Amino acid sequence: MIESPRLRLRRQRPSDERDLIALDSDPDVMRYVGSPAGPRSPDETAERVRQRIHEEQGPLGFWVVESRGDGGFVGLCALIRMPTGDDIELAYRLARPTWGQGVATEAARALLEYAFCVVELPKVVAVTYPENRASQRVLEKLGFVPQGFVDYKGVHAAHYVITREAWK
Repeated sequence: MIESPRLRLRRQRPSDERDLIALDSDPDVMRYVGSPAGPRSPDETAERVRQRIHEEQGPLGFWVVESRGDGGFVGLCALIRMPTGDDIELAYRLARPTWGQGVATEAARALLEYAFCVVELPKVVAVTYPENRASQRVLEKLGFVPQGFVDYKGVHAAHYVITREAWK
């Protein structure tokens, strides 16, 4: 479990299925997620959520983000392997009611602390759709540096990097 002042990040469990399906079914949440972006069919969404819940994680993988105050579901964060190499990607998506409250920054900061101090990764990368300025602002607040653009699963994506040295 990973904690921050307002949040708790924990591994997914079967009881999270309903919240995760609702998150991944929200067109606004999924507007910049996936390739192509957007929600999938209800059956595909449910299958992807179940697969993520049951796959072996190791030190990487997906975490449910919940409120420390009331344990309420907030969203999902991940450290996942990039499809084209050895880099590890920071990813996140949050329920709409939490937008604009610094929750993405707080959750991502907590997961970066874990990535650099526990897993001891040398760097972490992130990708966003070029028009997703809100996510880019989160990354920049955390110290990520833009590195131009990359092809990410067929999508032209803005590419960001932060090293462990820069994090310190």
